[in-house]
Amino acid sequence: MKKYLIYSNTGLSSRQIGLTAEYLETLNHEEVEFKIIMCNGVLANCYFNPLHNSIACASCQSRSLHLLKEIGVSSKDIISLKQHEVTCNLPFFNNLQEVLDYEFEGINIGRGVASSVISYYRDYHINSKKYHDVLELEIKKSINVLSNFKELIRTESPDKIGLFNGRFSEIHPLLEYCKSIGLDFVSLESGSVGTYELFENSLPHSIKYRHQSMIELWEKGSELTKKQVAHDWFKKKRNRDDSIEISFTKNQEHNALPLNFKSELNNVLILNSSEDEMKVIEEFATELFDTQNEAIQRIVSEFERNQAVHFYLRIHPNLGKVDNVQMKEIDQFQFPNLTVIGPNDPIDTYALLDACDKSIVFGSTSGIEATYWGKTSILLGKSFYFYLEDTCYKPQSYEELFELIITPDLSPKSQESCLPYGYYFSNYGIKTKYFDYQGLNNSTFKGKRIRKWYPSTVFLAIKYLFQFKKWATAYRAVTGNRWKLRDFFRYKI
Repeated sequence: MKKYLIYSNTGLSSRQIGLTAEYLETLNHEEVEFKIIMCNGVLANCYFNPLHNSIACASCQSRSLHLLKEIGVSSKDIISLKQHEVTCNLPFFNNLQEVLDYEFEGINIGRGVASSVISYYRDYHINSKKYHDVLELEIKKSINVLSNFKELIRTESPDKIGLFNGRFSEIHPLLEYCKSIGLDFVSLESGSVGTYELFENSLPHSIKYRHQSMIELWEKGSELTKKQVAHDWFKKKRNRDDSIEISFTKNQEHNALPLNFKSELNNVLILNSSEDEMKVIEEFATELFDTQNEAIQRIVSEFERNQAVHFYLRIHPNLGKVDNVQMKEIDQFQFPNLTVIGPNDPIDTYALLDACDKSIVFGSTSGIEATYWGKTSILLGKSFYFYLEDTCYKPQSYEELFELIITPDLSPKSQESCLPYGYYFSNYGIKTKYFDYQGLNNSTFKGKRIRKWYPSTVFLAIKYLFQFKKWATAYRAVTGNRWKLRDFFRYKI
């Protein structure tokens, strides 16, 4: 019988804890013996509870334990992390790349640390001067996790490790360690509506893995229905249907264009995206630029004296509430041939796609959508559709890009080539049988509502209050402020 270790630390997310429970229930029906590894308040903090709020810790553990009981997991099969004494001499990090490259005993932990810090602040300009305390906190936490799992893997001898996502500092070192010793792991992540996906020996963010899955799903699809399903996906996206995923355009005014739009010009739409989530994923790196803003400035500057070309920068709505370096740099853009459209501006992105001669994207779905709707699309960065043939122009140099921009009547790529993408994001994943996600308060597992708190929450909250020093340390490292009594109930669930 195969033996798995499942790392469960997602109790504050109704979706993720429910999907973890779903996965564990399926293992109950297979020839698999598994043990659960839980935090039990040992982690210095985590992505879901960056300030180590004791009540949040209690809620997380209580919810997790309740669902494990529903699954029938025995207490003897639940293992708590230990607090290992961590000693390391941290270097001074001058930039993000130095953080990304940081290793401990030959295992990269820097990428997970960088991912967490970027996600906390939506800021990718990371260095020790700005973030010394939180970098130290995240690195020591990562080392603690690594030390725990080195011991657990040695004593339990599992055939596979299960974890959720794998991007953050409290998880990523485990993934890297598994790679280094050749131990199989599976990353669990949400799929399309009502599904979850298992990524074997891979992060969910892998372009190559996604591409392979996309092609396999397309080839297995029914010839009678798969094209219609794909067409429907693109149409739903354009119609602001958020039943398939969040619609970032539903609050935009239909057919609204900028007042200065002149159709007689060579109008080029630039669609940016937030830098933070994929900034640390190696497959998304490109030699052409380090940041999107760097590339945008170079493009616009090249044509600054060409009055026949005008650029429209549509800032991704996901940046609407962000005040970071990326947005501050954009605020400083002053080019006569560039119109910047804010993330909350009601200008219609689809109307812009239709009206402009061509679009340049850095990885957002809008790139392949443009092609689907018969518009010329240039992919400058990386995306999950990067390896789909004939979906976008993919320049390998700025000279090639500039030539594409000035070429009149540049033919769009094939609509047919876009269909595997639409079909994949309509269907990928394993349908849930036991978990029904209905938001924060109404999600259910085996027909029972997943509550915010259970009776054990009170006991655990009292227990974790004795870890107040850990709470105060995390609070100060992440916020830069001293903990105050009013912060007692400040946490997200």
